Amino acid sequence: MEEFENAEPADVELNIAIERFEEMLRRNKRYFFDQHILVQIIDHFIGLDDMTKATEAANLAVEQYPFSIESWLKRAQIFTEEGKYEAALKILDKAETVEPNDINVLLMRSDCLLLLDKYQQAVEILQTGLEKANEDEKDLYHLEIADVYFEWDNMEKAFEHVVKSLRVNPTNEYALNRIWYLTEITNKYEESAALHNWIIDEHPFCYAAWTNLSQAYSGLNLLEKALECCEYAMAINENMDVAYRDAGEILIELKRYKDALENFSKVQSLVVPDAFLLFNMGFCFERLKDFSTARNHYQRSIQTNKNFSDGYFQIGETYAKEGDWKKAIPYYRTATKLNENYLPYRGKLAKAMLMSEYYREAGKLFIELLEHNPKKKTWWQGLIKVYLELGKVEDAFFAYNQAISYLGSTADFNYISVAIFWAGGQQSAALLALENALAENKRRYKTLFELMPSLLKEPKILHAIAMARK
Repeated sequence: MEEFENAEPADVELNIAIERFEEMLRRNKRYFFDQHILVQIIDHFIGLDDMTKATEAANLAVEQYPFSIESWLKRAQIFTEEGKYEAALKILDKAETVEPNDINVLLMRSDCLLLLDKYQQAVEILQTGLEKANEDEKDLYHLEIADVYFEWDNMEKAFEHVVKSLRVNPTNEYALNRIWYLTEITNKYEESAALHNWIIDEHPFCYAAWTNLSQAYSGLNLLEKALECCEYAMAINENMDVAYRDAGEILIELKRYKDALENFSKVQSLVVPDAFLLFNMGFCFERLKDFSTARNHYQRSIQTNKNFSDGYFQIGETYAKEGDWKKAIPYYRTATKLNENYLPYRGKLAKAMLMSEYYREAGKLFIELLEHNPKKKTWWQGLIKVYLELGKVEDAFFAYNQAISYLGSTADFNYISVAIFWAGGQQSAALLALENALAENKRRYKTLFELMPSLLKEPKILHAIAMARK
């Protein structure tokens, strides 16, 4: 009994009871146990995932205490743990004969029905219980109904019942956490703001309500109000990392990147940094044009989560902003592999290939992109530039005509036609096209030089532009 020497008296009692129970099983006999000890023995074996012994203990509890609702509930719980929901419902029928109005029987029954995808029946049972419930039980019923609707993929109803739950018990932590998520899904920011303002009026030191109110104001684009709510939450609970994180994200929206970094640094001091936190810090450094430090944080974000495509992409962005397109390519490529259906990643990879003079690879990517979305102007421009760099003027002209058929004749494409004519040796046609393009829009002439930088050295082109801008 040495292992019991430093144990608490209650633990010693339980350990002795477990040994006695296992001895009973070995001898194939029946010993008598106090009910509370039997319940603890059942929980012990459930915790060890030893359902055979848990079942033996539950059967003994039902045998020795047939009029105890807890004995029947434990037996039903084991069936539920084993995925035997129909069997659990039959046990609950017996439990109901012992205590017809027990709330735990009703809640476990609704859980079983939910697990059997019998959502309507689960809601009906809970509604019946709600009608008979005491006032201080109603919040629990509303939360259970909300959970059923959530699993049923009816988020509007789920939101409605979490609101009703909070109207009964405004500081229920589970409900406050749940409504944060449901507000995001349903976009019910106005309703959430009204509810949480009411909660704060009644419970001004409920920091979870302050953070939820911040979320609601952010959703309504009332960012200064949202930030103020975060500050109240921080004042109430200075170790609340969620409030600092939310404040940082709001400050990013307000383009106050240094202030955002202060809040993210506070989060970093409170919790182990996750990929999103590190990414947001990197984003702030990137906006402050500290690309090296930004990259360091993005690198840490992908070390934390190797499948974090945004982290790889933004590393590519920092290299692109430094003009080092070749270094950007492997990061854009990885982001694209991790998120194949997100075309903007592939678009940036195509541009990096183009800027790195890998024209054939770039052309192939632009063609694939335009098959998905033929109305993306920059992708047509990229493809035309590829053809011009490869000396394929006819292909460039064909792509130009295709682009016009999808997008119409825009100012940018008027300038693009100038480059194509010039590349094809048709200088007169190019100058006439330039005259028409300048007459329509004098400001977009830079498109011409982006497509064909060599035209910056052509006196006739520069003279035409200079005359038009006088």
